[in-house]
Amino acid sequence: MSGVMSAQNVLLTGIMFLYAGLVVLVLIRAVSGPRIADRLMAINMIGTIGIFLMAVTAVKLDEEYLLDICIIYAMISFLSVVILTKVYMGVHLENEMKRQKQERMRRESEEANGVNDKEEDELDRLLKSLEEHPDGNR
Repeated sequence: MSGVMSAQNVLLTGIMFLYAGLVVLVLIRAVSGPRIADRLMAINMIGTIGIFLMAVTAVKLDEEYLLDICIIYAMISFLSVVILTKVYMGVHLENEMKRQKQERMRRESEEANGVNDKEEDELDRLLKSLEEHPDGNR
């Protein structure tokens, strides 16, 4: 029986080291992720791996109260990701509205300049016709 317990202990320890290495990789992804969504997913994954590590620790130490803590941590992790996503979406929508406003102002500016360009083209044409016919005869 002690051989089985020893094998289980070694297996659980190996799993914990494996997942600790995964946390490091996911943390690198969270820091380097090109988009905010990648960072949010990485943070969520770190929380999930943390829950898994607590569950493995509960099994290894034979402490059932740690599983209750895992459930509470899972709820907190879920709520934090939902809140962060809401904040991100609010910032994204705000930036999108600013971009659309700038685009609209740029278009209005171009349209206003376009009207002025047309007027300038007509003035140039009239000046050129006056230069060609200085006496006013066409």
